[in-house]
Amino acid sequence: MSEVKKIRVAIVEDDGVLREAFTDALAADDALETCGAFANAEDFIAQLHTIVPDAVIMDLNLPGMNGIECTRVIKEKHPRTHVLVCTVQDDDDSLFNALCAGATGYLLKDARPAQVVDAVKAVLAGGSPMSPGIARRVLASFSAPRKQPKEFELLTERERQVLDQLASGYRYKEIADRLQMSIDTVRTHVRNLYDKLHVSSRTDALNKLYPR
Repeated sequence: MSEVKKIRVAIVEDDGVLREAFTDALAADDALETCGAFANAEDFIAQLHTIVPDAVIMDLNLPGMNGIECTRVIKEKHPRTHVLVCTVQDDDDSLFNALCAGATGYLLKDARPAQVVDAVKAVLAGGSPMSPGIARRVLASFSAPRKQPKEFELLTERERQVLDQLASGYRYKEIADRLQMSIDTVRTHVRNLYDKLHVSSRTDALNKLYPR
């Protein structure tokens, strides 16, 4: 009988004690294996193409490139790799920007290593695990009334469709496939809607779309 393939998990965490605790917790689970543990985002990105993890446990407050930027790079290079944020940062901006960058789950560092491991498996099973306080904040943001700025009236129907796809976390190639257009056309629509909204990034556009 062939051996069951283990879930490959990378760790990006600058705290050596916590990094080792995560490694030990992953090793204790027969379904998982650590394919790399890194103290900074730059070393991890340099090895990303080689290790191609199924999931990444990601700190946000890293030396050099932060965890949000690292998450964005991961999702651009390997869209199927899931990112589970584990951080002390519980402010709205960190949460919002991490999710916009492509994070699938968001835990605070009061979670035990065993809980983080369970969350990794939940992510791979299609879930989006979050610490209770974080989950309540996300739900509250969806229930709050929103008024779109007047600049949205300037967007064409196609630009609105592209913006909706961006808000759902899709990358340019995926948007092109879903809307049946070329990737160059997607880029043109994105550039035009950025100009009309007076923004320069996906995060800025979503900040306008979902004001907090």
